[in-house]
Amino acid sequence: MPIRAVIDTNVLFSPRLRAEFQELAFQGVFAALWSPWIIAELNRVLVWQWITERTQGDLSPANERACSQSAKEMMTLLLSAFEIVNPRPPYPEAWGDLTDIDDHPIWAAAVEGKAQYVVSDNIGDYPPQQPDGRHVHQGIEYISGQGFLTMLLSDLTH
Repeated sequence: MPIRAVIDTNVLFSPRLRAEFQELAFQGVFAALWSPWIIAELNRVLVWQWITERTQGDLSPANERACSQSAKEMMTLLLSAFEIVNPRPPYPEAWGDLTDIDDHPIWAAAVEGKAQYVVSDNIGDYPPQQPDGRHVHQGIEYISGQGFLTMLLSDLTH
């Protein structure tokens, strides 16, 4: 069974990591998981970034069409490679100091998707560090986007 990993929104912000994970998942190197929560957050952030940073507030119909087309292309690529899990509240119990309620749906997606990893660059909301240095809760390890990519590529070369 391949490695199963929830890819958190903040990792998908990076076009490079997004493309790398999409390609590796498409090749079957690992099972990439996401949820409606992650999809909605990614779309919201990237559209806002498109408007405010990429096009400096251009609200013209032409820019709206370009933004829409770009979003559809990204979704087409990711939907072809990512598996959707849809956890619904109430979410499973997390570790005691997970205080960011916006990270509970990520944890729930990992539990429902039977993931071994949550790939997230939101280090402040990882489970407590274990004696071996890893951040693991109920058998699910939290790891950075670059750390997970390095691990996958290392496994491919061995």
